[in-house]
Amino acid sequence: MDAIEKAIRKAFEKGDASKRPFREKVYRSAFAALERTLEARDDLSEDAKLARRDNLKATITEIETEFVPAAAPSSPAAPKAEAPPVSRPEPRRRQASSPQVSPEPRRAPRPKDDNGDFAPRIDPRDRGFTPGEPSQEDAKRRIRAALPRQRRPYAMLFLVATLVAFAGMGLWWTMSSGILMSSDERDTSVRNPPLALEEDSFSGGDDASSSGSRGSRAAGQWITVFDPADPTSVSAPDGGNIDVMRNDDQIFLRVSTAGSAGISFDVGQGVLETLAGRNAIFSIEARAQDGEETQLSLSCNFRALGGCGRTRYVVGPTRADYLFEVELPNQSPSGGGTITIIPDATGEGHALDVFSIRAAIATR
Repeated sequence: MDAIEKAIRKAFEKGDASKRPFREKVYRSAFAALERTLEARDDLSEDAKLARRDNLKATITEIETEFVPAAAPSSPAAPKAEAPPVSRPEPRRRQASSPQVSPEPRRAPRPKDDNGDFAPRIDPRDRGFTPGEPSQEDAKRRIRAALPRQRRPYAMLFLVATLVAFAGMGLWWTMSSGILMSSDERDTSVRNPPLALEEDSFSGGDDASSSGSRGSRAAGQWITVFDPADPTSVSAPDGGNIDVMRNDDQIFLRVSTAGSAGISFDVGQGVLETLAGRNAIFSIEARAQDGEETQLSLSCNFRALGGCGRTRYVVGPTRADYLFEVELPNQSPSGGGTITIIPDATGEGHALDVFSIRAAIATR
């Protein structure tokens, strides 16, 4: 099971996967998350992005076919329709073989005729069988051969139509969301962050600005705002913890706070001067600690350039990029700014691992 399928199935466990609206929400979240990831990946070619999207299409279509049997018609009832007609031809065959009803048995000289077309088709006695049972068995075979041709095509058409409808629905979901990458292209020389299917960013408060980055992409090189190798640009309030961690040659900052206080990350004046008068896109690469979800809440203070409102994300245990976009006025900043992150907006004390904060000029 690849990472995409595992992420989708894990999302299914948080609700009732048998309900189509819930599955649609998971699929749309998967498409949106991947699109955000691809938008930040200018190092990938269009063919590579197309292949990755095609891979998600195939994965979603395969998962959705698991729910087809619940909507498929019951086909075992078809053989029951074959039984009643079998008993109806018997009175006719008894009448045909009775000397009192049909004049055919009186044509005794005719079986001696050497005409090969007559004897096999009219009177089974010309084949050397008794007039009772062979005629009945032959009629049963004819009825069994005739009934399926009348009924089975409709059942098969209904089943095929149902399967095509589910497949079409899966393709429509895929085509309406964009292009995906294949699993073979995940292990490249450039690090590829996994999908964040649970992400649900929204703005809160009256001062909220645009928090979505869908449809945007970085126009140039990414500018490093925070690197865990230099934690001096980070400050924590009373009761907050900042720990530099290392795991598998990866350095990250594990932050946690008590209450609603946030961790502040400095944004240099030079960064703000570069982004002034532009649509800026910021990327926070993070994950929740110990496999538990947490709600990340962030706000900005860019001094004369304003802020970014308040944005909240549901962060899962998988390392991923969480993007937000802000339009900065064309003014000279009087100094540096800050990005403030609350690791757990619910107040449950969950920790957050921050790998980097970057910024770039965004274009639509």
